[in-house]
Amino acid sequence: MARPLLLVTLAFFGAILVNGSSDPVYADGAWAIQKSYYKELGEYAVACYNLASQKQLTFQKVITCDTLPGLNHKLTIAASDGSVTHTYEAVVCDKPLIQFKKLISFKLA
Repeated sequence: MARPLLLVTLAFFGAILVNGSSDPVYADGAWAIQKSYYKELGEYAVACYNLASQKQLTFQKVITCDTLPGLNHKLTIAASDGSVTHTYEAVVCDKPLIQFKKLISFKLA
């Protein structure tokens, strides 16, 4: 059973050695996945804030995202209130394995 896995692993690393590096392909794909995940977290944070407040912000983009201990993500978000765009700082707890997501904090940065 372990033999096919070993062969696949050796083939993968062999391809990396022959081609030099697979970083550009992997990095682009991984970055696209991370970027869409962070966008989803940013949209979630703005939607939760809108439900809890009298303001109706419109999500623009995620500027930065840092992963904190305990599956928390600290996001810097650009969101507009009417025609004015502000920068907000949000902390979102996301535990995808148990389908749990919660906005911990949301404030003007």
